[in-house]
Amino acid sequence: MESSTDLINDIITNGIMSYSYEHKLELKNKRPTPLLNLDVLDGKTIRKFQFSWYSKYVWLTGSQTKNKLFCYFCLLFRGDKKWSNEGITGVKNFDRTASKHAISEKHLLCQEQFQLLGQNQIDLIASEGKRLAALKFNEQVGNNRRILSRLIQVVCYLGKQEFPLCGHDESATSINKGNYLELLNLLSQEEQLIKDYLSSNSSFKGTSRDIQNDLILCITEVVNMQIMNELNKAKFVSVQVDETTDVSCKSQISIIFRYVIDNNIEERFIGFFDVSIDKTALELSNILLEQIQKWNIGNKIICQTYDGAAVMAGKVISVPGLIKNTYPNAIFIHSCAHQLNLVFLHGSKTIKAVRLFISDLTMFHTFFSSSPKRSELLREKWFKQSEKCEIRWENHSRAAATISANFTELKKIALCVMEEEDWDPMSICLANGLLHKLSNFKFVYLLCLFNKISMFSDHVFLTLQTKCTEDVQTCIKEIINMSTQLTFMRNEETVVMCSKSAVELNSELQYSDKDVQNLKYLTYEILDSIITQTNVRFQDFDILQFLEITDNKAFKDYKICFPVEKLLQLENIFPGVFDQERLKNELTIIFNNRSKYLPPKELLNYIIKADLREVYKELTKLLHLILCIPVTTVSSEKNNSALKRIKTFLRNTMTHDQLTNLCTLAIEKKMLDELIIDPTFIDIVIDLFSNIKNRNIDLKYKVL
Repeated sequence: MESSTDLINDIITNGIMSYSYEHKLELKNKRPTPLLNLDVLDGKTIRKFQFSWYSKYVWLTGSQTKNKLFCYFCLLFRGDKKWSNEGITGVKNFDRTASKHAISEKHLLCQEQFQLLGQNQIDLIASEGKRLAALKFNEQVGNNRRILSRLIQVVCYLGKQEFPLCGHDESATSINKGNYLELLNLLSQEEQLIKDYLSSNSSFKGTSRDIQNDLILCITEVVNMQIMNELNKAKFVSVQVDETTDVSCKSQISIIFRYVIDNNIEERFIGFFDVSIDKTALELSNILLEQIQKWNIGNKIICQTYDGAAVMAGKVISVPGLIKNTYPNAIFIHSCAHQLNLVFLHGSKTIKAVRLFISDLTMFHTFFSSSPKRSELLREKWFKQSEKCEIRWENHSRAAATISANFTELKKIALCVMEEEDWDPMSICLANGLLHKLSNFKFVYLLCLFNKISMFSDHVFLTLQTKCTEDVQTCIKEIINMSTQLTFMRNEETVVMCSKSAVELNSELQYSDKDVQNLKYLTYEILDSIITQTNVRFQDFDILQFLEITDNKAFKDYKICFPVEKLLQLENIFPGVFDQERLKNELTIIFNNRSKYLPPKELLNYIIKADLREVYKELTKLLHLILCIPVTTVSSEKNNSALKRIKTFLRNTMTHDQLTNLCTLAIEKKMLDELIIDPTFIDIVIDLFSNIKNRNIDLKYKVL
């Protein structure tokens, strides 16, 4: 007995014409003969289906799903409608009905076709020809996909290296057709397949700009698919936003998602968004909400960090407020690096002496950078001036350190320019001004003072400029420690030490008691400004006290007195996210074991490697949340730098989507490298490419 109900249903639904020639031949020996329930009461007699009918009538078949009998010949070749489509359910007088059907004209014609199936040489030849044509077609598809894979590799290479693809003149007579075409021509010298394609193919121009843009789009989509896979695995996500202006003076915001996969902190670039027309809080928040919804991370957002536009932190209506209205768990954290920069820049704007000092530092840069001849003097002395940047305090700090370290050489350079005859009047005048500043007691004193302040501030800036700051607690401690150290500096000893250092730089300087007293007041004013600004601008730390729960240096104290208040704050900020009772018990176990007194990232690494995630389920979740909170938008700033490198004056006409796609390939080059190694990467890109629009090239295989 053979039951193949699905086969009968498929034949009835699709007909035998949907089958290949080889499949039709197989059907000759696959007549289904299922046991059916066709019992019917005829008076006092029960008429039953007889399984022996299948042997008596070699054309009889049945369907268990339909619970009906059919003629297999008529079913295959569309004979008698009652026996091929409707089916027979009556078993009363079945022998008479079956015998009558067996001698019918339609049945005999179908029987003839059934018997001749496989004997007709024309059908066999046609089937073989179809198979050979399919093989030849698939061979061409394979060649086409190999060619396209090379084009994809070229686009990936140029994208990662941030090179422009198109050339200004891509005509046949051009000596520079652009990186994309030139690289393909280079490959064609060693690869015959590429050479033949470039020289003979006329229907599909893989060298056109539309093709290049579509390939960039498809590769970016695969990268975004990988990011989406990571986001689906992540427990929590933070949003980082930064603002910049591109070469065409358009205002752009970059968006980054930060999350933790296992014990790795990932910061992924989502895109640039043009906000030149409207930079209001409502418009910015709409862009963010749209992206959060697009990437389906609304239930995972726990933090938002911004840098740049003042409207971000407005008191009446702000982006953080609008986002938090939709996603209550999305706490707002200032970018610590940005805030620290503002702390020091505020002092330079509000204190006249510091404002003049910063201007004097800029004068040194201007003197050397505006003349190749003057710059050569620096190279002869084997030192380099700092870069000019009016919006970053680190550059001012670096300039002060450079001037202090090369104080004597700078005096010699200024004297050299003033005394030698071959210098122009402007250079002599400026050199005299530099020499005057190097001999000014207040300028030299402030050099020494800010060098001393920089001992603490530069270390914090360096920590915050790490691309993926792993431990937010460390950053907070560094900032608090800097504020404490600056408070300790607020004494007369600091004034005396800086005065002595100034005299060591320039022995001609003399400080009277009155000068020292004035410098003391100035020193206190500068330090008070920095300390006050630090306290004001880092008020966010109050809502981050729950971070101290995982401060390994406090575990010893927590063993004696559990941090209940911090645990309650965690619940208030993220209600319903954690099982408080279980988390408390898990933390208690950690606090009671000195071998587990580890920083958050190391503790998470230990839990994962020891396969203890189910044991410390809530603690793992807490560590993911803490590591997900960013304290800097440095990754956004690096992305802005990539924007400026990619969107140059020579590439100012590209569309915004193309710009974002190219930036994605450049910024996420590490992920792209990992994807390229995957054997399925090229095939996925090609399949996406083939589905964008109809191409004059065959890229999909036929099923034989």
